Amino acid sequence: MERKRKHSVGITMLAAMGITALVAGCGGATNATNNTSSNATASNNTASKSGVLSMYMIDDGHGFDPSLFSWEMYQDGMGIFEGLVHMGPNGSPVAGMAQSWNTSKNGLTWTFQLRNGIKFSNGDPITAQDFVYGFRRAVSPADSQSTKAGPAPITNIPLLNASAVRAGTKSDSALGIKAVNASTVEITLSRPDPGLLKAMSLPTSAWMVPLDKKVVSKMKPADWTNPSKIVSNGPYMLKSYTAKTQAILVPNPHYYKKVKLKEIKLWYSQKTNQLLAFKNGSLDLAVLKAQDVSAVNKDSKLKSELHMTPTSAQYSFQVLPSKNKALLNVKVRKAFQMAIDRKAISKGVLKGTGTPAYGYWNPTWLDPWIKDNAITYNPSEAKKLMAQAGYPGGKGFPTVMLYTGNPSDQVAQAIQQEWQNTLGVKVVYKGEEWGQFLTDIKKQLPANEVGFGQTSTNAFYPSLELPTTKVDWLYNNGIVAGFIPPSQFQNYYNIQNNKSIAPNKQMAQEAALQEKYLPSDIKQWMNEGLTAYKTNSQSMMKKFFIDAQKRAYTITVYTPLQPILVRSNVSGYHPNRMLLIDPPVWFGYLSKS
Repeated sequence: MERKRKHSVGITMLAAMGITALVAGCGGATNATNNTSSNATASNNTASKSGVLSMYMIDDGHGFDPSLFSWEMYQDGMGIFEGLVHMGPNGSPVAGMAQSWNTSKNGLTWTFQLRNGIKFSNGDPITAQDFVYGFRRAVSPADSQSTKAGPAPITNIPLLNASAVRAGTKSDSALGIKAVNASTVEITLSRPDPGLLKAMSLPTSAWMVPLDKKVVSKMKPADWTNPSKIVSNGPYMLKSYTAKTQAILVPNPHYYKKVKLKEIKLWYSQKTNQLLAFKNGSLDLAVLKAQDVSAVNKDSKLKSELHMTPTSAQYSFQVLPSKNKALLNVKVRKAFQMAIDRKAISKGVLKGTGTPAYGYWNPTWLDPWIKDNAITYNPSEAKKLMAQAGYPGGKGFPTVMLYTGNPSDQVAQAIQQEWQNTLGVKVVYKGEEWGQFLTDIKKQLPANEVGFGQTSTNAFYPSLELPTTKVDWLYNNGIVAGFIPPSQFQNYYNIQNNKSIAPNKQMAQEAALQEKYLPSDIKQWMNEGLTAYKTNSQSMMKKFFIDAQKRAYTITVYTPLQPILVRSNVSGYHPNRMLLIDPPVWFGYLSKS
């Protein structure tokens, strides 16, 4: 999944996963995670069973192939498979299959020494060549093309020749990985990356694992949903799996460490009332809805088991294409930013299940420096800016269309009222069903309308959000589409929807149009990011994100706080805040008395 899909999928996933419940309509249409109107609950009481842990997880039915992007791939990375490193309890990378590593003086070559005696779940020895095979298979386009599934996201890792291999312009033998010997893996980068280990431990890097070639080369796509045919190398292995219903994990008998649980049950049903399932002992970890929190806080036992954890999701709005140029004026965009009372929304509308956010890619828990330059609530200044832009009291300003993919997005409706009351503009709230929303935000609005579309992104370390090349960034960054001059939008739209040309040509044509016609400040901003990426400059990196905020290219409102109930006899739960439901960073840390 390339960067454009990553950010648009930030919206899509929130809907598909039902995370609308916790983010009050953050890009979705249904409260699927926890349907209180349903009497469906997870079955089988596990609360009193020592060593058996039951938890909710998201499943999209694509299978556990780590080379393809899916929620099962994320589960692979939690401990069904294991890479050279994985995420530790505090979010920092720790040793996985590799016991040690070192880097060359120029920072381009990383050498990993594998642990002694490591094996796959079928008992086959794991060698460096298994990593070479796994990496090549994930980066090659063949697997995703044959299955018509999303390919593994590779842009966070500056692996030498990865983009060329993915594009098909170089063979997989050119990829920057080789087996020095049976126990030594060498990775070559296209540029120095001091944050490589962090990037390798992210959920999106779950593809960086060894694969048993003699098994995998004979597998059909459907076999990745059949536990009897899946050979893995993590602390736990699949015992059973029913798509959209349940998976059962058991200890991998050949793992190099002893695990603490006899069984992990993953419940996938989106109709499960998780609060009820937790109360009746069916779930040991439960993902709650925002409206469940007040009831939980009234129960002293449940309150002691409640964890409110920040997520990496950022509820935001992006400028939509329009024949009217009003939102191309930075003063106007800043005014709309300043007219939002984020603290009031977090406390009032979200009932404490969200915290104010200011940077599209930068949640404050991850990048606290982003708040230092935030455009905060300032209604009097907002009015002044609108007047300076030629719209005193909102006079003469076009109708503002506010699109979300949720018919009952309370946050968007609160923003609608704030904008109308503060800026004097007319705002039409368009909370739509998901399919209609996706259709409407791609259209160009007429001259009497401008608009914002709700968007969300799953934030990563800021260094991983920088543009890597002009073509990649211009093509894959969906937030700039609203800044294309009105006269060029139809050309842009035609290229985007031209199915007769090869994807690489489509990418080049779209990027060329944007580079020629986008406003100079956006192109200058892009070049800042490219410089930061190439030089690993922390100051330039911060400037890139701060400038995006100062220029109000997007409007970010809040970061969801995920309410999770963790049973008191469960230990080792460390939330992975890089995923939207804060699942455990590593199944191997979990235990239950």
